[in-house]
Amino acid sequence: MSTRAAFLRNVLLLLAALVLVNLLAQRFRTRIDLTGDARYTLAPATLDLLKKLPETVTVTAYFTERMPPDLARTRQDFQDLLVEYAARSNGQVVFEFIDPNSADSIAAKARAEGVRLLISETREKDKRENLKVYMGAVVRMGDRKAVIPAVPQEGALEWVLSSAIQRASITRKPVIGVVQGHHEPPVQMLDQLVGQLNELYDVEPMAIYDTFPINARFNTLLLIDPKDTIPPLQLQRLLEFMGRGNGLVLAYGAVDVDLSSSPVADLRRTDLEPWLRQLGVRIEPRIVADAKCGQVQVMQSGLPFPVPVAFPYFPLIDHFGDHPVASGLDLAMFQFAAPLAFVGDTSIRYAPLLMSSGKSALLAPPAVVDIRKAWSDADFPDGPQVLGAALEGTFAPPQRSRAVVFTNGTFCNSFANGQPVQLPQGNVDLMVNAVDWVSHNTGLLELRGKEVSYRPIADVGDARRALLKWMNLLLPVALVIGYGLLRAQWRRRQRMRRMRPGHVR
Repeated sequence: MSTRAAFLRNVLLLLAALVLVNLLAQRFRTRIDLTGDARYTLAPATLDLLKKLPETVTVTAYFTERMPPDLARTRQDFQDLLVEYAARSNGQVVFEFIDPNSADSIAAKARAEGVRLLISETREKDKRENLKVYMGAVVRMGDRKAVIPAVPQEGALEWVLSSAIQRASITRKPVIGVVQGHHEPPVQMLDQLVGQLNELYDVEPMAIYDTFPINARFNTLLLIDPKDTIPPLQLQRLLEFMGRGNGLVLAYGAVDVDLSSSPVADLRRTDLEPWLRQLGVRIEPRIVADAKCGQVQVMQSGLPFPVPVAFPYFPLIDHFGDHPVASGLDLAMFQFAAPLAFVGDTSIRYAPLLMSSGKSALLAPPAVVDIRKAWSDADFPDGPQVLGAALEGTFAPPQRSRAVVFTNGTFCNSFANGQPVQLPQGNVDLMVNAVDWVSHNTGLLELRGKEVSYRPIADVGDARRALLKWMNLLLPVALVIGYGLLRAQWRRRQRMRRMRPGHVR
C-alpha cells in the first residue's frame, strides 16, 4: 500500500472515531469537575431533591439583558445551573428568562413578586453610568412560591436554587423557638441568623414556664447566651422537651467579660454547668487563647487612626470535625470561649464539631486581658481545644434526641456594644447547620457552604520555611553545575570516539 493511501486511510479512521465519540458523548453525558469544592457538580442532596419532586417546578428568572461583565457572568452561571436542573429532573424543572427593563409593566411585576432592584455602576467609553439591574428569580410549585430577591455574585448558587425549590415544596414550616427570659439577646439582635433560618423555618421567641410543658408545636429550641440562672424546674422542662425527640442548640457564653467596664475575664457561673453533665459534657474552667485569631482595632501613640492587632481571645476556627453540622464550613470566629470535654457514657454519641488551632493556650480565670500584650509561640503550649460538640442520646426518656453545645454565646449575635455588626458567614452557617441537624432536616445541609471562599496559606513552620528558602537559592545553581559537568563529560567522550582509528571513513 502506498504512503498516500495509508495516509488517507488513517484520516478516514480518525474522522470515524471522532464521529463515534461524539455520538457516544451525546448519549452518555459525562464530565470531570476539577474544582476543589465541586461547584460544577450537583450534590447528591440536590439530585435526591430533584428525583422526589411531587410536581413541576417553574422558575421565572428576572435578569436584565444589558449588564456589566461580572454580573453577566452570574447570569450565565445561573442559566447553566437551571439547564442542569432541567436535565437531571427529567423535565420536572422548567424555566424562562425575562428582562424587566424591556417594559415598565414587567419591571413592576418583578418588584411586586419580591425581586430586588439593584443599581450597578459601569463605565463605558470613559463615561460612568448607573444601570438599573434585576437578577432575581421566582420559584413556583403549584400555588406555592419562593423568591430569590437577588442571585448572589459569590456563593453557592446550588444552595440558593435548591433551597428555594425546597421552600416552594413545603406546606408547613417547622417552628423554632428562641428562648427568652434569662437575659438572652432578643430575636432582633439575631437578625442575620433569623433571616437565614426563616428560609426553611418559622422562628418565634418563647419562654419556658415552671408550671406546664413546652408547647408541642416547637420542633427545636435555641438557647443563646443566657446570662441569668435558669430555675431547676425550667431545666427539667427542657429535658422533658428533648424526651419527646425534639432538639436543642445551646450557645453558652462560658466566659463573662465586658472590656468596656473591666479588663478581667472570668467564668460565668450558672446552674447550666451541672445540667450539661446530663447531656454528657462539661465546660472546663479555663479560657481559650489561640495564636490563629481575629483582630481588634487599637489606638497607638502617635497615630491618629486605630491599628489592627491580633487578639488571641478571638479564636479563628478552620479546624472542623467530620460531622454534618460542620459540612461545608471553612471559617468561623468565636470570642472568649472555654474548652468542652465529654463526660458521658457509651449510650451518648459525642462528636467534636470545631477546635482551636494547634497553637492554643488554656488560661486560668480570672484573667487580665491586655490588648497590647506581645504574644509568642511559647504562650500557646496546650494544643487544639474543642469549642463545640454534637450529642445524640436518650437524655430523658422515652425518645432519643439531639443537642449541639457551643462554649461561646456571642458568635451568632449581630450586635456588639449596642451597634450592629456584620457576622462572618461561617458563624451563621454553623448555627443554621446545627439547627438543621437537631431538627433532622439535613437534606440540603451540605450545600450551604459548598463553595469554599477561605483558602488560607498553610503555616509550614520555621524549619521547613528555611529549607525551602535554601532549596530555592541553591537548587538552580546545582542544576546548572550538574548540567555543565554532564555536558563536559559527554563532549569528552565524543572527542575520544573521534580520535579512534577508523572513525572517519
